[in-house]
Amino acid sequence: MWTNKSGAAGSSGTSTLNEPNRPAFPGTPDFRSSAQTSRPLAWLSSGLTLKGELSGAEDVHIDCKLDGPVSLGGNRLTIGASGKIQGEVVAREVVIEGKVSGEIRAHDRVEIHKEGSFIGDLVTSRISIEEGAYLKGAIEIDRDTKPVGADLQSLLARTETTVQE
Repeated sequence: MWTNKSGAAGSSGTSTLNEPNRPAFPGTPDFRSSAQTSRPLAWLSSGLTLKGELSGAEDVHIDCKLDGPVSLGGNRLTIGASGKIQGEVVAREVVIEGKVSGEIRAHDRVEIHKEGSFIGDLVTSRISIEEGAYLKGAIEIDRDTKPVGADLQSLLARTETTVQE
């Protein structure tokens, strides 16, 4: 039974479960932010320890310890503040807020936040490193890897040239 603002029983009043900027249960991640991207999001929380290969076709947020390779192809991998990965990472985008040790191959971009730590070799088209982030290893900027939408931009440029001639 619940009450509305006037205190009448049986009406749908305000509830913490309906608040737009608050997770449904305290201490749990708010998955509604992933609805903006319309991509599925898998979330591995800090209570887990995993050994082995992780692969898939979803965006993944890791806040746990993972020992093994990660292969997400054209999807985004976020290593949360309490996440620790030891192994090779292959994804479209990699965001590091925790710790990663190994090799990263990101087709589009890599972000290392100020709390983040990366040890190993990195190959990507674009990179962003916040002040205070830790990085030890080699960085290779792969210009052959086109960012998402580059094919569309080149097609539009060729179309404009043809129309103007």
